Amino acid sequence: MKNEFEKYFMVIAKCGHVGKKNYIPVKFAVVAESGKEAAKKVRQFPRVKHDHKDAILDVRCITLEEFLEIKEINDNDPYLKCHSRQEQNLIANLTERMVADLHNVKQAFDKQARRDRVAYKLRKIKNLEESSKKEDYSYAY
Repeated sequence: MKNEFEKYFMVIAKCGHVGKKNYIPVKFAVVAESGKEAAKKVRQFPRVKHDHKDAILDVRCITLEEFLEIKEINDNDPYLKCHSRQEQNLIANLTERMVADLHNVKQAFDKQARRDRVAYKLRKIKNLEESSKKEDYSYAY
């Protein structure tokens, strides 16, 4: 029995088992009350990168026809049906579907920019201290 508040959602998620630096975006069709609940359900699906905070790429409300179409596509997708690395290697267009994941890429650190920022903050603090010392307290009493 379908709840009257439940809607159809399409959730695009990062799917794994293709290397640490890659992922495959897959559309999943889900029935849920809200987009947040749909994303939570998909996050628990097999193959979805569970340890990534950004594993859910997009959530959209869809119609019944789109829901059934996505279900059919996923039922015929060999990537979602394989059980071993050997089966996965036999899939023809798998490398074309892979996307580079920037999740584990280290950010470049600019030492000079940090030095400039620290020097600016030190000058600012010094100016504040000097201005507080120069205040006239003759009117206090």
